[in-house]
Amino acid sequence: MKLGLFLAVSVVLSAPTQSSAESGDGVEEARASLKSSWRYPWYDGGEDGLRRVNVKTPWEWNWNPKPTSPNVDWTWLKVLFWIIAGALLAGLAYLLIKAFLDREDRADGDQVGLRKYDQAEDAARIEALPFRLRSGALDLLGEARRLYAAGNYGEAVIYLFSHELVELDRARMVRLAKGKTNRQYLRELALRPELSQLFEQTMVAFEDVFFGSHPLPRPRFEACWRRLDEFGALVGEGSGG
Repeated sequence: MKLGLFLAVSVVLSAPTQSSAESGDGVEEARASLKSSWRYPWYDGGEDGLRRVNVKTPWEWNWNPKPTSPNVDWTWLKVLFWIIAGALLAGLAYLLIKAFLDREDRADGDQVGLRKYDQAEDAARIEALPFRLRSGALDLLGEARRLYAAGNYGEAVIYLFSHELVELDRARMVRLAKGKTNRQYLRELALRPELSQLFEQTMVAFEDVFFGSHPLPRPRFEACWRRLDEFGALVGEGSGG
């Protein structure tokens, strides 16, 4: 449609009382006004119609912007993270190993201290025996075993009897003291008849050798030696072990 026709119709409709000449003049005036003004780039004066106008927006608005992040080298961050984690784990492992070794050292020290304490107590017990041994060995049972293997049964029973007395004192079943006799120790075991009978068997053999200077035959010594495990079990039961 021609723009002039559009203008003419508009003028007619808007002013129905005007004459046709006046309408034509109005259209021409409107056409002249459109041609003379730069404000109407959409009007084509040669064709008396509309023309295409290319409009450029001053900017483009992004309604869904994506967050931007700084340019970070994540590879180096990962490497740094694993280095720190490895250092922490190594430090933790070192502390755990050190704590374990310190505990082992303390335990070894405690064991050494206990052994020294036990040895000191055993030495005091041996000193309290009602007779003096010919050897200063603390391992009374080991000495008895050595003498037994050498065929010296009389000496072996002296150390066997001494071992039994020390074990009874350690278990708080008798109390070793200077001046006490073997019969007194035997009476202290009166409430434990099985242990008392076993102890008396070794005691009599000991007295025959130590006080009577009698030789001790092998079968008699072995009769006492074979009951060593039974003696240990009875002492353990009596001491609550």
